[in-house]
Amino acid sequence: MTKIRFAVTTAALILLVQILSAATISGFITRAESAEPLQYVNVRITETRVGMQTNKKGYYVLNISRPGSYTLEVSMIGFSTQRIPFRIAAQEEDFPLNVALEKTGVELQRIVVTAAPEEDNIYSPPQIRIGTIRQNPEDIQKVVAVVEADVFRSVLALPGVTPISDFSAGLYVRGGSPDQNLILLDDIDVYNPNHFGGVFSTFNTDAVESVELIKGGYPAKYGGRLSSVLDVTNRQGNRNYHQGVARLSAISTSATLEGPWRIGGQHGSYMASFRRTYLELMKQFVDLPDYYFYDGHAKLNWDLDSRNKFSASAYFGRDDLTFDFGSELKLDWGNQTFTTQWVRLFNPTLFAHFIIAGSRFESNFSVSNEEGNNSISRHNGIDDLSTKGMLSWKPNNEHQLDFGYELKWNQTIFKMDTDTQYDPNALPDVDAKSLLSAVYAQDVWDINDFWTLQPGFRLSWYKTLSVNLPNSPHASYLNLEPRVSLRRKLDVAENVYVNYGRYYQYLTLMSMEVSTPFDIWYPMDGSLRPGISDHYTVGYKNELSRSFGFDFEVYYKTYRNLLQYNTATAFTWDNATVQLKDTFNTGKGFTYGADFMLRNDWKGFEGFIGYTISKTQRRIENTNIDPETLEPRYFYPKYDRSHQVNIIENFNFTENTGRQLMGGDLKFGLNFTYTTGQPNQVPERIYFDGEDFQIIYSYSDRERLPDYVRLDLSTKLEFLYRWGSIEPYFEIVNVLNRKNVSFRDYNISPDLDTGQLTLNHDDGTQFPFLPFVGVNVKW
Repeated sequence: MTKIRFAVTTAALILLVQILSAATISGFITRAESAEPLQYVNVRITETRVGMQTNKKGYYVLNISRPGSYTLEVSMIGFSTQRIPFRIAAQEEDFPLNVALEKTGVELQRIVVTAAPEEDNIYSPPQIRIGTIRQNPEDIQKVVAVVEADVFRSVLALPGVTPISDFSAGLYVRGGSPDQNLILLDDIDVYNPNHFGGVFSTFNTDAVESVELIKGGYPAKYGGRLSSVLDVTNRQGNRNYHQGVARLSAISTSATLEGPWRIGGQHGSYMASFRRTYLELMKQFVDLPDYYFYDGHAKLNWDLDSRNKFSASAYFGRDDLTFDFGSELKLDWGNQTFTTQWVRLFNPTLFAHFIIAGSRFESNFSVSNEEGNNSISRHNGIDDLSTKGMLSWKPNNEHQLDFGYELKWNQTIFKMDTDTQYDPNALPDVDAKSLLSAVYAQDVWDINDFWTLQPGFRLSWYKTLSVNLPNSPHASYLNLEPRVSLRRKLDVAENVYVNYGRYYQYLTLMSMEVSTPFDIWYPMDGSLRPGISDHYTVGYKNELSRSFGFDFEVYYKTYRNLLQYNTATAFTWDNATVQLKDTFNTGKGFTYGADFMLRNDWKGFEGFIGYTISKTQRRIENTNIDPETLEPRYFYPKYDRSHQVNIIENFNFTENTGRQLMGGDLKFGLNFTYTTGQPNQVPERIYFDGEDFQIIYSYSDRERLPDYVRLDLSTKLEFLYRWGSIEPYFEIVNVLNRKNVSFRDYNISPDLDTGQLTLNHDDGTQFPFLPFVGVNVKW
């Protein structure tokens, strides 16, 4: 015991001496042309070989143990490397140094999993980022999408992310369903981030600074979901001059403005973006439903002083759809969010980020008869008010401690009404409030030049505050979520790592197997346990050269307390007696597989080739029952895919050959996707119920629909002028015009003459051969 006390005391004294004796160099790294912060820039001191990457706000801090002359090296792919000499005096403690990076003449690879270090860099990023892929607006614009560039469509092209349909932008990440993804916009949850039933995502590409997808094993500051994290950050706006971009496509138009502001001695920046479709104006030419959507982003930043920065951002969006089939069917849905942020430097080694934010999603459904009365209506929504504190303390170059808190209040409303004679108790009328609080801590410990350990935990407490259903028991759950990662550096740009993490989820979604805007979020009550998932990951990364990089991860996830909506309860609902367990079937599941990604910037071709092999299965009560044991059996959900291949390649013809077309810069883009077909239920037996023939389907003997294959091509021609640029473009979706199948329905045709039954099927189609034209204008 005495030896243990001595060791602990000695370690504490050594740490204290390091803290007291070290000078610090710190600052913000920004873009020279706009003064916006640059995320994940490599920063190092060449003489000591210590370094790190900037955080999401562009901040870095390094410790220097001795006075002397040093050189700060700042580098990022696509930007010119800067080397800045500086001197630390004997008694100097803090040395602030901000750096603005210029873009290089030829922009290199932008898709970054972990930033590619230069050959003489021997440090790794401070955090071990498991399954992480970052994209910026340029990456998103390069992915060929329907009508216009789209955040979710670019994410769906990444290995490990499964598209279930051309008409759905739901993210199925490594075997997880869309409700198991934590989707953030400026650090606040977005609960249904889709337009047009999933064809478009909520986010306007021009308003986005970065998109970060974490496919599993995410760090301790994230929680509340079982599968993945999609962290979207709005742009801050140009702090140097005013500028804008406008885009016109076949069905929509958008505009974005940004620039600096100054009032007296105060200054900052702004950004505003708006987008709207005009499909309803085309009804007179094409037989289309009455539909449109709009959305907007806005952000205002205030740089109070060198240690305090404030910002406020907002998002709003709405979809409106009307069908007239004698009666009028009207649907509308939308999201609204706001975020206020305070970035505070308490001292150079203690960085803090405080947030107060809110989010709302709501959807409405109504059917009106010929007299204009509502024969039935439905409203559901979820409100979210949150506050967060995220702090980072770097006492020395060996440790970086991240810690913080989160407090989240949710209210869910689900209500149906009708003019017809119907028992009010049989129509859902739910009003539930809940509170989720959490604290977390995580240390990044560089043990030596080769080993990095990243232990952490998240402690979450969930409690229902009120539920208006008298028989629904209240819930209170306290759970510890351990997270740990270990990395071993093999060479300058080569490393392997392992990761384990546990995750809990306290919200669930009343949904069919395919997500829609009318899925219903519902907080756990005391009748059910929260979902649990354990993630195990082993990975390997290697920057093979300046032209190629290779990433490989093997993963295994387990799921417990999974919930699957029991559609039969729609006919047995009773507000007086219902509990959540009556509405859902519970179960468990697993997924395992491997992701491969070969990134390239070779002879003008920029992009990647991705491959995923995986297996996902679920076992849900009252589903796929074994006739002998009467126990549920494992089955493949619709989003299971055995194999998936993605190829994204872009070629700037003018930049790499020096030749122009009609005085413009010519660019080509290619997307190719192959996946094995989705599982589909097959008929097991047929019976006659006295009125008609009915089909009983098998879950365990699911067939595979035909393989999905799609090739998309794009051509852009950019004309540069003193005031900006004009870029017309031409894109073709599904160049091969392959008849990809989205679903298969079976039906029975009896032959009255022979008495025989014929089993037929109808296949749902996906995007056919679709050409699009549009134009982008920048100034």
